[in-house]
Amino acid sequence: MKNDEALHSNLIIEPLMLKHLSMLGADDNSKYLGIFQILLCKKWFSSLESSFTNLIPTRNSTCLVAVERNNIIAYILATPINRRGTCWSISEPYFIGESISYSRYNLLQNLLRKVLNTSKINTQSFLISINTNDNQNLSVIRQSGFQPLRIIKYWNRKEGGKYRKKEYKDNFTWEKLNEENSQEIWRLEQARESINFRSVFDRQWHDIYEKRNILTGVIKSKENNIIAGLIPSVCPQYRYSLELIRGVAWDERLNKSIPQRINNMKNGKNKYYIETTSEDNKLSEILDKSNWEIKEERVLLGRSVWKRQHGYKLRSIETELLTNLVGNLQQQPEFPSTFQNKKTNDSTKTMLSFKS
Repeated sequence: MKNDEALHSNLIIEPLMLKHLSMLGADDNSKYLGIFQILLCKKWFSSLESSFTNLIPTRNSTCLVAVERNNIIAYILATPINRRGTCWSISEPYFIGESISYSRYNLLQNLLRKVLNTSKINTQSFLISINTNDNQNLSVIRQSGFQPLRIIKYWNRKEGGKYRKKEYKDNFTWEKLNEENSQEIWRLEQARESINFRSVFDRQWHDIYEKRNILTGVIKSKENNIIAGLIPSVCPQYRYSLELIRGVAWDERLNKSIPQRINNMKNGKNKYYIETTSEDNKLSEILDKSNWEIKEERVLLGRSVWKRQHGYKLRSIETELLTNLVGNLQQQPEFPSTFQNKKTNDSTKTMLSFKS
């Protein structure tokens, strides 16, 4: 099979290139031409970064397009979510046109297979987010080796909700993200996550700090302790998507401090969304009472892989660990027998006595 992954004579899945711009139909030019031009610029920067992989981790997206009879019918994006590039998020497929020979189910299968096996993405794990009602795509993603990690609720302020400017009382203070409080909120986040989830997305405090924006920050008590925060999303689905973080133990002060903060957030031209986990009923209750509503629920899935090195196939971490464990057990050296040594020494003494 060729490098361009020719699945049939009709369908080709390959990285986005300059030639693909001419394949856009007249109706698609205005919508997708600008998007593809930006993605091509990012691709060129990624090419420069890839030559310095050991020095500068790749931070730009990789775009793969599905081409059928010289027409682009779909594309998919893969983007590193941390500074080290150890975890990448995969977007849902964007369908530009309808395929003649393939269903969208088959297209997603082939796009995912190409992303997971491309040598240009040197990573240890992948994340993908999908709507909980999208059973067809969920089925494809599960078949590709992804496991569900959590269900996320996306909250948006209800229509007609007015911006309320209200000063904080002495009990709470709002502080924008800086290097110091990014480390503190990161430790708060790590404490609530499972080991499996932490190993997949592998986020460090500087990843939170580097992706800060005008809406991110922490809520501090009068004792100067961080009790909650709004931080950049691990796998954002919207331009302004923030995770609402709190400690493992419930703090009654959050009943007042969180509404104060989220109701002081001014509505701009771009909508922003707050993410909470589906099992956190306490935060859901606060947001509901604060005139926020659930926009959608999505399931976040992850897959861990080994890096491709020296021509070896990608293997799961579990398989590799088991192989190493069994190999080490089989290669254990024989330990000398104390009984045999003692018996040999006694025989030697007897022979020496007889000779004497």
